[in-house]
Amino acid sequence: MIHLFDLDLTIWDCYDKHGNPIWAKQMVAPFKTQGNIVTDDVGSTCTLRYGVKDYLDYLKMNKHDIGFVSAGRHFDLPDNLQPSINLLKELQIYYKFGFIRVLEYKTYNKSKLVMYLKEPLVFYDDNVDVLNSICDIENVIAVDSKEIKDWTKLIGNNYDRYIVCTS
Repeated sequence: MIHLFDLDLTIWDCYDKHGNPIWAKQMVAPFKTQGNIVTDDVGSTCTLRYGVKDYLDYLKMNKHDIGFVSAGRHFDLPDNLQPSINLLKELQIYYKFGFIRVLEYKTYNKSKLVMYLKEPLVFYDDNVDVLNSICDIENVIAVDSKEIKDWTKLIGNNYDRYIVCTS
């Protein structure tokens, strides 16, 4: 089975130094990492949600394909300078996303990619509009990540309470 994850507000939350929510693409290198929290050069933080690493390890150990599909690309930066990619590397989880790595600009339509994947797929996102746009695609389970406080509770494919729709 394929598991595709959005990044911002799904696997992590980012805040400026005043505590206001920001996107990962607004983080400024260099980064300093302490556990599951990355602090940037201007005092903004990106915190990996609790249990994400454990859940990714579980999926990987059980031979699931894991990828990310995010519209969080900084418009004018090459991949090696993309904050989201560098945050994944800082948090030591970039290599766990070995199936598909899509980081596009904010207007990217995620459902167009998902519709071409014919294997059974679980798609995790915080945006209800995005989730609803993939509900009619065959073999897709749409999981609303907003309410997932502890990703370890999903180990064993226990994501039923977060499913928006299945096709």
